[in-house]
Amino acid sequence: MKNQFSKVGQVKPNLKKILKVEELQNLYKSFVEEAYNVMQTDGSLSDYLYFEASKLEQELIRVKANN
Repeated sequence: MKNQFSKVGQVKPNLKKILKVEELQNLYKSFVEEAYNVMQTDGSLSDYLYFEASKLEQELIRVKANN
């Protein structure tokens, strides 16, 4: 029989992924806020910022799914 060892207490969270999630969330919020702020003055810039925010949201979903 082989000895079996438990990994309890030895597994550490991947801080790079956690920090990336927080960073993506902050970027997403800032893009949406900026898009809302410029909506009345520059519609094309607002559309572009919303598009970038949607790409960040997809990346955020992908990163959360991999965790």
